[in-house]
Amino acid sequence: MRGASPVSAIALGIAATFAMASTAPAHAATSQHSIQVGSRCQQDFQNNWQADAGLGNNDMWARCSGFQSAAATTEVNAFYYNLHGARWALEDPDTCGWGCGNADSVDLFYMSTHGGITSTSAIWAMWDQGSFAYTQNMRLGATSRQNMVLASFACDTHWIDDSTWTRWYPVFAGGMVMTVGGHDLLYQGNPQTGSDFANRMNNGETIGQSWLESAWYADNRNAPAVIATGRNSTDCWNRQGVSYNTLFPTPILRDSAIGYMCWSTWN
Repeated sequence: MRGASPVSAIALGIAATFAMASTAPAHAATSQHSIQVGSRCQQDFQNNWQADAGLGNNDMWARCSGFQSAAATTEVNAFYYNLHGARWALEDPDTCGWGCGNADSVDLFYMSTHGGITSTSAIWAMWDQGSFAYTQNMRLGATSRQNMVLASFACDTHWIDDSTWTRWYPVFAGGMVMTVGGHDLLYQGNPQTGSDFANRMNNGETIGQSWLESAWYADNRNAPAVIATGRNSTDCWNRQGVSYNTLFPTPILRDSAIGYMCWSTWN
């Protein structure tokens, strides 16, 4: 199990046991394209099967609504939903667009809930008791707009070890350009991370740098991470520098075209 509940904040880790593979400001720029942004977040859970993710207040909702509101100042606000019955919206191909809140119906999908890993998947807790979304069942970027980024404010989903490729290759195989999340704990009690992440991207910072700085400066205990893929090492590191302005021109890589996975972590 990965996760902890510090005195001053609750970390967004899964409250369940799983097999583990390891124990262990820029100048302003106007986007050349309209980025479609959607969010799905969850603070409370059916029958309290996971710990309240908002410290007993509206911390989680404040983070997600702050992100969506800030993003909407320059980009397209597609949807902001909870995670009730949402596993299929992450694991199944997009068939009904924004109205269903499918992750693959937007260019940047933002999610916050409890997170964790198994030896083969990163996992996110849905509202429904016992329900998780698994990266092994996900293939993002294969439908809709295709140039897709997944942002996940949840503990451990981007844990770096020998199984990182196994966990994340199925998602990237659909053509997803980048994912950002936590390679260890991400703490509640700092809802400004949502709006700061969006504002930094709006102001021209790269998506990865926006994520790393917004998480770490909100709480220096946070452990943010960025993961990308490329045809080779050089291509992968170049793709880690994608921004709103360069997301659409970035070539789509699917399946066997992916030759390398690279990541950056803080803390």
